[in-house]
Amino acid sequence: MTRRLLSRPARLSRLARPVLACAALVLAGCPLVSDQPLSDPAAARVDPALVGAWNTKDPETGELHTLTFLAFNEHELVAFAPGISGGRVDAFRVFVTPIEGERFLNVQELGTGSSGWFLIRYRLEADRLVLSVIDEGLFEGRPFLSPQELAHFVSEHLADPLLYAAAGEVREDMVWERGGD
Repeated sequence: MTRRLLSRPARLSRLARPVLACAALVLAGCPLVSDQPLSDPAAARVDPALVGAWNTKDPETGELHTLTFLAFNEHELVAFAPGISGGRVDAFRVFVTPIEGERFLNVQELGTGSSGWFLIRYRLEADRLVLSVIDEGLFEGRPFLSPQELAHFVSEHLADPLLYAAAGEVREDMVWERGGD
């Protein structure tokens, strides 16, 4: 089974910890937490355009958040972001999966004992990084036996707005600006 069911409060706290901490995303449905990534990380390639610091402002508090990507090896990145509790930094294992011209981040939080993956489409537009979190809605009751099956399902639904937001909700992308590297 690909989808892990978490209670709404657990989903929200898990969403708040990663780079997806902006209130707009918390309010925009529930992200998919997959038992597996979209592809084998050993086949991934680091996108050098991601490497460095990215900044965004919390729309409610105006607080600046920084997300930093560093190449870990030729296949994976490590991302760092301030944690939800002051003074703490959260770390994430990240790698890229291309699907039919789109690029997705497979994101796994480090140091928590969780093996779940957040799946996030990303676009680079000049000095902007636009993130669209995959929502759990389309995945209800659908088991996937392999990353290939999961990637095929995503591929078939790339144009479906329900891939990124629950029915009746509007997709809310996060926009990050290139910061100091």
